[in-house]
Amino acid sequence: MSSLRAPRSLRKRQPAKLADDLDYDLETLLKEHELNGVEYRAQRDAKKPKTGETEEEDKYADAFKGYEIPFDTLPALCIERIFAMLDSPQDLYNLAFSSKFLMSLVTPRAVIRSAVFNNLRKRDKGNRKTMANIMGYINNRSIHVPSAHRMLRLLNAKSCERGDRCWGKNLNTGKAMTLNRNSCNRPFGLALCDKCVKFGTTKVPYSHFSRFQQGVAFHQWNLLMNPQRDPKSGDVNGPLLEVLELQQIENTYANNDDKKSALDGIVQKALSSDGKYCPMHYEEKAAAYHEMFENAEKEADEHVAAALEKDQQKYRERRDERIAKRMTRIRSIYASLEDSLYDCPLKDLALDCRWLESDERCVKFTCHIVEQKLSNIISAPASASDRSIANAATSIKQIFNTLNEKNFFSFSYIENSGNRFRRGIYEYCTNETTPLEIMQSSIAGDAHFMQALEEEKPVRALVRALNRMRGALSRIFALSVVRDNPGVPDGDAENRVEEFRKLAEVVWNKKAPNQYGSEVMSFTIIKDTFNTCVEEFRTMKKNVKDYLRDEHTRRFLDRDTAIAGRDNFSRQDAIDQVFVPKTHTVW
Repeated sequence: MSSLRAPRSLRKRQPAKLADDLDYDLETLLKEHELNGVEYRAQRDAKKPKTGETEEEDKYADAFKGYEIPFDTLPALCIERIFAMLDSPQDLYNLAFSSKFLMSLVTPRAVIRSAVFNNLRKRDKGNRKTMANIMGYINNRSIHVPSAHRMLRLLNAKSCERGDRCWGKNLNTGKAMTLNRNSCNRPFGLALCDKCVKFGTTKVPYSHFSRFQQGVAFHQWNLLMNPQRDPKSGDVNGPLLEVLELQQIENTYANNDDKKSALDGIVQKALSSDGKYCPMHYEEKAAAYHEMFENAEKEADEHVAAALEKDQQKYRERRDERIAKRMTRIRSIYASLEDSLYDCPLKDLALDCRWLESDERCVKFTCHIVEQKLSNIISAPASASDRSIANAATSIKQIFNTLNEKNFFSFSYIENSGNRFRRGIYEYCTNETTPLEIMQSSIAGDAHFMQALEEEKPVRALVRALNRMRGALSRIFALSVVRDNPGVPDGDAENRVEEFRKLAEVVWNKKAPNQYGSEVMSFTIIKDTFNTCVEEFRTMKKNVKDYLRDEHTRRFLDRDTAIAGRDNFSRQDAIDQVFVPKTHTVW
């Protein structure tokens, strides 16, 4: 017995004075115990790790630990609310059919919401489509309104509900045919297998009067089926009307209005004989189901939209944070490049760029060769070493120092050329483009470009760069073949310089072979194209001048100033169409 000793607190001997002092106050003793208890709990709580965010939460953290409430002892309203929060028809089915009490608390709203809200985050709308298919028949008022239990069974159905009468029943196992997993249809508001749909239905012509009538349950537009009676409960499920009744109406009446009247009468009779609802209550029940479904769909769509917006907001915040970090690093890289190119004469041209504050690229260098040299560094700025940045800066500096030493952008090497194509290049480069635009060319600064400069062939390098500038060669051809005529009056056909230049550009674009393809046009091809275009343009220019000087043309202009039926299009505009031959397939 000595081993079964009481705890130390219970074995504590009372003070001796308590035995002798008969007037000792009991409240004083309780206060002492309370003080000891407070001290003990304070020491115990100080050793325990805090799990709550506030002292109040820590105080009541273990208040209900180990206390469980049986689920079926909760109030009925509370259980119904819990059912309405379940987003899985399978979970609702397993929970509800575990006891008769819970079965009695299943509501249509809970079933509908479980189907609509199922797997929203995974975008799995299988149960929602199944419920929508059932609701389609209910909205058409063509089937017996299913109870909450029946809707739950339809959502979780795995095999054909016809049981022994199933066309696909396996006689060895005695089980009905399994439903198609990929199908969300419940034909006629029933859980039917494919063979029952194929062999247990009646096919009617597409001209059948009842195919679009309210109260008639159709599947695949031309299949009908009789109502099905549950052998256990005796409830009638599925379509309201029998196929025989619909066919008798089709055979009896010729007028569609008479057919509709007869159909309405049969529907009312079917509702009355069912015994569940009178026609008025049936309508109220169907409308209530439809309203529940629409409200659930609206709430689900709003929930998905809110979740997507929240995810997008988080993505935008992370993206902005990532861009800010990249921008800080890339600006430091840019500063290093500036320091490395401080003595380069074309430093401003090399470092010209556009900062992209809202793009993960952060920066876009204007010169293509600079963008190419820094592509690896800009794509991963965090891992770029000082050595790689210095090597890239050295390579860029060599290219632009060479351009400066060769006086490439002065164009003095073609200023006094007797070749009219070179004169056109000089006029284009000095008046209509800039060195920055030339360096935007995808091959300006590449190995062949720099080789031509090293070999003292700046014209070849320049033409190679212009080859990849859209519209450059056609404009150079136009400047080469059409010169200004300052001594000729502006109104004369000879001095319509810009119009003739546009015509020359059209000629070049028609004759140049794949000038913007992957292959660069060689000098031989450019020369042959130039000579061919000169002959073509000479003929067209002569025809245009003859056309503009013709007296019939002058007479046409002297009539009216506008063309009938065409606003903002004058007769002069009609004449000027001669400079736009690209609308014609044959010149």
